[in-house]
Order: sequence, then structure tokens, then C-alpha cells
Amino acid sequence: MNTSFSLVPAALLVLLAYPACAQQLPDAGRLLQENAVPPLQAPRPAPGVSVQSPAAAPAPGGVQVSLRQVTIDGNSAIGTPALLATLGDVGGKTFDFAGLEKLAARITAHYQAAGYPFARAVLPQQDLSGGQLRIRVIEGRYGKIAAGGKPELAQAAQPFLDHLSSGAPIESGQLERVTLILDDQPGIKTRPTIRPGQDFGSGDLLVDVQREQAQTGEVALDNHGNRHTGRTRARAGVEWNSPFTFGDQLSVQALVTNEKMWFGALGYSLPIGSSGLRGRAGLTHSYYTLAGDFRALDATGTADIASAGLSYPIVRSQRRNLSVSSQLEHKRLNDRQGALDAEVDKSSLVAGLALNFDARDEFIRTGITFGALRWSLGRLHLDDTLSIADQASARSAGRFRKINLDLARIQALSEHVDLYGRLSRQWASKNLDSSEKFGLGGSHGVRAWPSGEGFGDAGSIVQVELRYTMEEFAPFIFHDAGKVTVNRSPWTADVNRRSLSGSGVGLRYHHGQWYANLAAAWRGRGGAVQSDAHAGSPMVLADVQYRF
Repeated sequence: MNTSFSLVPAALLVLLAYPACAQQLPDAGRLLQENAVPPLQAPRPAPGVSVQSPAAAPAPGGVQVSLRQVTIDGNSAIGTPALLATLGDVGGKTFDFAGLEKLAARITAHYQAAGYPFARAVLPQQDLSGGQLRIRVIEGRYGKIAAGGKPELAQAAQPFLDHLSSGAPIESGQLERVTLILDDQPGIKTRPTIRPGQDFGSGDLLVDVQREQAQTGEVALDNHGNRHTGRTRARAGVEWNSPFTFGDQLSVQALVTNEKMWFGALGYSLPIGSSGLRGRAGLTHSYYTLAGDFRALDATGTADIASAGLSYPIVRSQRRNLSVSSQLEHKRLNDRQGALDAEVDKSSLVAGLALNFDARDEFIRTGITFGALRWSLGRLHLDDTLSIADQASARSAGRFRKINLDLARIQALSEHVDLYGRLSRQWASKNLDSSEKFGLGGSHGVRAWPSGEGFGDAGSIVQVELRYTMEEFAPFIFHDAGKVTVNRSPWTADVNRRSLSGSGVGLRYHHGQWYANLAAAWRGRGGAVQSDAHAGSPMVLADVQYRF
């Protein structure tokens, strides 16, 4: 074995064994985490189908009827005993015509609460002299179900609507699910309408399908990067909607920094059938060179990721949504230090399963809770050189597991004031590679601390914002706090836990297709900065976007 080769694991061992003794050295894995797209985004409002209000109730008064018995016919979706229970004990009680209509209205309300918005209970013409009241239920059933618009779009959209059956009761849950899944297809805009059908009590569902923009995207400039790989970042992304078939999407993303780091991603997704199942595949590549205090190391590196996955909406509605997704990722990471003539390679294969959810409510005024729960199982492979250092330190090679939770809520307090809260947390089964660790600092974490600060195997972040929304401007104040366990199983006596916090003020701006975000954050607890010795306080974060 030659001498230069044997020095490599020794040098790596020093870096691994003393992570807190100096500024943290970025590598390909950690930079992947720092420049990842924020995982948690508020869902956009969903389009709905309008329901006509029932006719006004008749005025009280008139002939009085003493009821002995109530019978109900025309109902199939809900049993008669359940409907009679909504009326209570009416035997022997006296009602005028308005009172009888109120009894029918209770049946209507029960149907609509059960998810049948077009159901109506009516009083057919009848002889009430014997005290017997007959209530007829018109459940509202589908007549014609068809997609409209350009012939090629209507033909492609019709299989999505075929999950509804002519003659079946119009049930809001299934109606919302089918029309929203169709509207979810990239580049497609729908307008569902129910109009009276040819048969009594039926409604025709006609969905107008139009093509939206063939391309969407954004260009942006921010200062959210790490000083050693480039604080100033320019990024761009373009999505081609339905380029090859109905509902597919091709996306390209790029990012470049002022220190010659760059990142590129190519993604493709398409519907599999018409039930909402969707397949995805992607490739990413990044390259970095270290500048600043690490420039003398002549350090460079690359990261490549190939991924494929599936997603499916378990619940799809205007108020509540739950989807499940699975993904398989293969990562290949390479880091080189020219000054030490050292090079290491590592790779991992990670399988993930995730649940994404959101729910809207009227608590106080209105609010939305949304988030994701992810479980990952992977295996890390190290080259011979890195494996020697790993065996004497972190022992991160081999099988690992981790769980990630992202949970957020936006609560309206008044017409202009919103309260935002977010919790992000990671649990790990063992010491993780840098590409799987949890980071505290940066624009999506504790904003008073620089990107790359406070990485560890397990940790949590809490963010709170109070926002005041005007027409174009939205000033806000915020507080962030986080804690991290550096190593799940420490092998040295170094401090293994860090807690960071910070508070600040900010301003968001939105006009047309322009978006801007400016924030200043002052550090609280956390001690000295370890990722950037030149980081100031306050941290000023700026971001300008143009979306098209």
C-alpha cells in the first residue's frame, strides 16, 4: 500500500471524529439537503359543483292535520327507519301545511348531510283526513354523464367520468372525487355543471374540459445559499403540461450559484388509468466547488439521483384530502479534495412511503391543516477508503430507517390577520449519512441561522408567523426554534445536541406574476455559528420570483 493512499482514511477519520471543532465541511450529501425544494406547501383551493337552494318554505297557518302515521317511499340510499328517526315521535301531534313541509325538510337535510346534495323530500298530493302522511324522496340520480369541450380533450377525459354511473344517486363524495381528480391533471381546467335531466328527478352531469397553459414555470433569484458554495442563487423551472398524452407533465429545474455550484433536475409524471393513480420518474445531478474558508482544499463533488414512484388519492374532496405515495431512490455521491489527493464515493438505495393530507375547517373563522408523514428504509454503501473511517467512527454504512413528519396550520384570526404554525421533525434508527440528515438553519428552518447550520440524525423545528395581509403586501413577524441530535449513537465526548432559535420581521409582496419575500432575523440561543464564521446578525433573506 502506498503512503498517500493510507493517509486518506486517517484524514477522513479526523474530520468525522471532530465535527464540532471547526466550521462544518459541506459535502455532496449535505448540499443536496440544503438545496432541496421545501417539502411542505399549502394546497390550492379546489373547484366545486354548485347546488341550488331549495324553494322558500310556505307561510304557517291554514288547515290543521293530526298525524297518526308517517310513511316514506322513493328512498334507497338511506333506510326508512333512519329517516323516520330524524322526524322523532310525531304521532298524535297537529301540524299545519308549513309544519308538514318542515318534516319533509328534515328528511332533505338528513340526506344532504349524508352526502346527497341533490336529494329532496316532497309531499305528493294525498288525502290527509285519516292522519296518514306520505313523504316521497327524490334522491337525485344521474342522467347523462359526459365530458365536453374540444373532441380530443372530451374523449380523453371521459374515462375519468366513467367512474360515475347513470341512474345512481348523486352522492357528493363520489362526485367531488371524480371531478377533482380530473381537474388535477396538469394543464387541464374543468367546469362541472349539473342540469335537469330528461327523466323526473335526474340530473345530467356535463363537465367542460379546457386546456390551460401548455407551459408554466418560474425564474427566481435569492440569497438562501451557503457561503462556501454560493450564497446568491439563480434558479428556473419549466413544466410542460400534457406534452405527450392527456394529463402527463415534463418538468425541468436548474439552479446555479455565484460560486459555481449548479443543480439540474428532470422529471416526468403521467396518470395510470383514470382512478387518480399517478406514476413519476426523475433524474437529478449537482456539482459543487468549495470556496470561502475551504477554498484551499480544492474540494469538488457531484451527486446523482434516479427516482421512480407512484401516488394515489385515498380521499379527494374540497374539504379533506389524503394521498399515499411510494418512491424508490438511488443516490450516488462523490467528494474530492485535490489538496489531499483524496476521493470518496458512496451510494444509497432508499425506499419511501408517505401520507400527505390536508383538512379545511371553520374554527374561529377559517383554517387549513396540512402536512406529510414519511417513512424511509435504505441501505448505504461506502467505498473501501471511506468504509475504514466509518468503521472507526459513525458506523453509518448499511441499513437505516427514518421517519419524517411535517405538519402546518394556517388559522384566520380576522379578515386580514392569519396565524401560521409549522412543526417539522425527523427520527432516525442509527447514525445517518449527510444526505439523510436533518438541518436546522436556512430559509426553510430557523431563519436567523445560515444554511447548513445544525445538521444531525434527529431533530425538530417549530415556526410561528403572525401575518397581516393587504392587497399586495403582507408584513409578518416570526419566531423559529429547533433542536437536533448530531449523532444517534455518538462515538466521542463532543457535545451531541444543539438548540437554535431566532426571531424576526418580514414582508411578502405579490403583484400579478411577481412574488417577493424579504426577512430579517436575529439569532437567539445556539452559541457560535459553525457553518459560516462570517455570518452576521441579523440574517437578511431575500427572494424574488416571476411565475409564468
